[in-house]
Amino acid sequence: MHRTTSDLSDLSPTARRTRRLIVEAAVETLAGDSSATLAQIAEAGDVSRSTLHRHFTDRADLLAAVDEECRTRFAHAEEAARLGEGGALNSLDRLAQEYLGLGSVLGLVFADNALIDPDAWEEGEERVQALLAVIVQGQEAGEIDGELTPDWVLTTFWVMLFGAWLSLKTGTSRRDVGVQLSRTLRRAVGTGAS
Repeated sequence: MHRTTSDLSDLSPTARRTRRLIVEAAVETLAGDSSATLAQIAEAGDVSRSTLHRHFTDRADLLAAVDEECRTRFAHAEEAARLGEGGALNSLDRLAQEYLGLGSVLGLVFADNALIDPDAWEEGEERVQALLAVIVQGQEAGEIDGELTPDWVLTTFWVMLFGAWLSLKTGTSRRDVGVQLSRTLRRAVGTGAS
């Protein structure tokens, strides 16, 4: 049975640390190969298979923990982006940069057989509506091209983020990818007024 972060308090600090290492190894390993085995994940986490199985009964249990970890990282990125502060285009740019900083988590979201789907999370629809509201505010303020539909702007945002993630995978530096993402996003959906 999957244990959520909130019900790990009965674990020792060492057990919590080991569990966290396994989840982090799973994020990294599965981002590169969504079909990676538990043995490969255990090896990446530098733990034995028996240790992995002490914390996660099966692959589904581990994937649930990975999903929860990704959900937490997305929430932290969104909080750090301060969506709605300092203008809509700046908000979208900050959010794109924060999402880009998620690294391997994006690999789980953008994989051919995606293991993580932020839209499926309980707050997924809320996230979409918040982004659309920022886009509409930006259009009303003249920052974001009002001839584009808000849905189109949001889709463009995700497509650009996907392209940025692909560039990171090919070895382009995080800094260079971030600069190009910002410039492209601003020119694609902005009016030049901000």
